[in-house]
Amino acid sequence: MLMIQAAAVALIALILTPGLLFYFDVTPKLVVLLLAAGVALVPVRRCKLMGLVVLTLASLALSTALSPNPALSFYGTHWRQYGALTQAAIVIFALTLSTQTHRIGVILRAVSTAGALTALYGIAQYLGWDPILPAAAYHIGEGLWTIVRPPSTLGYVSYFATWLLFVLFLSLALPGRVAKICAALALIAMLLTGTRAALLGLAAGAAVWSGMRFRPSQAPSRRALWRAASCGGAALLVLMVLYLSPAGQPLRSRARWFAEDPWGGARPLLWRDSLLMGLSRPFAGHGPENFTADFPHYESAALARAFPDFAHESPHNIFLDALVSQGVAGLLLLAAWCGLGFAATWKVRDKHRDLAACLAAALAAGIVSQQFTVFTIPTAVIFFVTIALAVGLAAGPAEPVRRFPLAIPLLYFAARLAFADHALALTQRDLAAGNLAAAAAHYERSGKTSDLWYSRALLALAGKASLITVRLQAFQLAAAAGERATRTAEDPFNAWYSLSAIYAGRNDTPGAERCLRAAIAAHPRWFKPHWMLAQVLRLESRCEDALYEAALAVDLDGGKHPEVARTLQELSLRYQK
Repeated sequence: MLMIQAAAVALIALILTPGLLFYFDVTPKLVVLLLAAGVALVPVRRCKLMGLVVLTLASLALSTALSPNPALSFYGTHWRQYGALTQAAIVIFALTLSTQTHRIGVILRAVSTAGALTALYGIAQYLGWDPILPAAAYHIGEGLWTIVRPPSTLGYVSYFATWLLFVLFLSLALPGRVAKICAALALIAMLLTGTRAALLGLAAGAAVWSGMRFRPSQAPSRRALWRAASCGGAALLVLMVLYLSPAGQPLRSRARWFAEDPWGGARPLLWRDSLLMGLSRPFAGHGPENFTADFPHYESAALARAFPDFAHESPHNIFLDALVSQGVAGLLLLAAWCGLGFAATWKVRDKHRDLAACLAAALAAGIVSQQFTVFTIPTAVIFFVTIALAVGLAAGPAEPVRRFPLAIPLLYFAARLAFADHALALTQRDLAAGNLAAAAAHYERSGKTSDLWYSRALLALAGKASLITVRLQAFQLAAAAGERATRTAEDPFNAWYSLSAIYAGRNDTPGAERCLRAAIAAHPRWFKPHWMLAQVLRLESRCEDALYEAALAVDLDGGKHPEVARTLQELSLRYQK
């Protein structure tokens, strides 16, 4: 069983299934997690970790039940699928590993090996070789100042960098040269990501690691100090040579970005608005994964003006995310998890000093780095597993009672999600081939879980189909999916905005106006529906109303799009006449 669990930890970070599953970088990770948690032997014993797991599950159940969209809170959004189901599986999986610390080396080697593989892939992406993912997805900018931010198999560069921090410090807990090579690869790949949050996490982790390993009675020898200084100087020299070489151009571009954006873009305003959002429902929160839909009602005009094209999908902070999702209870529980992990490493520092230092350093690095990101499945798994290993190490070899109460439901959800996502992949393939009938059949079998994507894909097919009958059928199916999306989409403002384009294509201006006003109600600070509504009202010769909406659009756009200001100018001239 331990080998299965260790393999699952590695596979959750590594697995990608392009062509087989639609959400190929998220769904397979969730399926592996559910399978691993489902077949694991769940220990039941009276201890602090067990109590924390029970309280976490109760908080998730309450916040999901009271959520504005319980189904979304249970399953999660498509981009990270971190709903109550996923979070419950993660803490249960971590709990099962807490009793396996007598063979902790197996788990650490799995992390180290998977980390080396992800690091090698990330380095290859940085150097321009990627046989799996399109390079355009992680190349930002154009020409000389193009920035390369490799995501490896983790979906996005920031999550990759956070994962590498855990790999780095947990690999240092293993003996042997291979483990040190894995740690070095993780460090190199992390530096190539150019992620400021990870650099802060690295500094925090290094400080904790050094502090916990220090023994006043055993001061390091001059030879050891000289060796450490030599290694550090050599590493710094290699980094400087890379930075100044032609291969270091993306790093120099990233450094230029740092200088131009020292405060991390939208984060300060996003954190402030997210805090206000979380405090608005302190008892049970807004429910897991409801941030995208609910945050627009709390977004400030200042944030909208500064970043008018951003749809913020998370608070970019694990503690704010817990507060928004589960209220004050969620925030306190996450803090309790962190405190329990640090307390456990401190408890075993005398008996397992090096191992305790590595576990504490990994946890500190992960916490600091994730002050700027939220959990995804791989980063949450390694975070909670690290805590569970520390707690299990401190608890000792007590034998728990083992049960299987969650195997059947978790295996059911794993199969359901896999089959539904595969049906979506077949839908996408059929649409690309122009086979509308097959696409509709496969989408029906998927459970109609991605109506907004399906509607837009059908519109694209309608625009390029050569047969008029195919065009009409695709447009009708797109309209039906678009109507459903206003009820099912995780970002309803986008669904309403997309549906307004369908009504506009029918020359149905009242329908387009209705959809745009619904989009504004769902996202009051978004400039686009105001701008489009101004143009619809101009067609109806309602110049005063159009002028009002155009002025709002210009204000919320913050001067980022000249065409928005041009619309207001044209309406002003027309109204004056």
